[in-house]
Amino acid sequence: MRPAALPHPAPAPVSPGPAPSASPRPSASPRDGSRDRLDGLLSGHDPSVGLLVGPHEVGGRPAFQELVRCGALALLWDDVAAPAAVPLTPTLRALAVRDLVPRDTVVAGASAAWVLCGSARPRLLEVVYPPGRHRPAPHPGRAPRQTHVLRDETVLVAGVLVTTPVRTALDVATRRDPDEALETLARLRDACGLDVAAAARSLELRYRWPGRDRARSTLALLLARGHDPV
Repeated sequence: MRPAALPHPAPAPVSPGPAPSASPRPSASPRDGSRDRLDGLLSGHDPSVGLLVGPHEVGGRPAFQELVRCGALALLWDDVAAPAAVPLTPTLRALAVRDLVPRDTVVAGASAAWVLCGSARPRLLEVVYPPGRHRPAPHPGRAPRQTHVLRDETVLVAGVLVTTPVRTALDVATRRDPDEALETLARLRDACGLDVAAAARSLELRYRWPGRDRARSTLALLLARGHDPV
């Protein structure tokens, strides 16, 4: 008889070991998109950049300020700028401040001149509201005041109500220092076609206009200078 075959020992269980970890996916740096946009702005060729640019669109405030400093962006208002290649128009300036203009208010004075003709940008946006309405809520970039503005003394620019050149001229001649007023009025005349004589006649028809003498003097001085540089 042949001896019975001995049973083979069962194979020892093989430990599976630690599960292989998934290879980490390369993560895009959050700065990559901003870097591309910065490069595009600096080169002047970035079709993804809109007409208005804020700090959050270019990687933050330091990058925004650097782009303004180097001339890649033209500052419009506070944290709102436009690519240097984009013409700065009344529409663009109105869009830059649209969120600061409450309903039923009108951009007036030196702020209106800035919107209309690109004169010196004031530190605060001047908005006027009619008597009987509540004063707009406080905002660090806005200066509201109460006064009457007739409907035909306003124009609509990119959805923002702005005083007409004539009404703007009267406000500027009344409320600004003469030297500053003359510079702004000359800009309104040259860029917006302000008829200074018409503004002077309009002033004389406003019998209760506060500061009439000051405004009359400033307008008369501009008329006397004609188109000589201010």
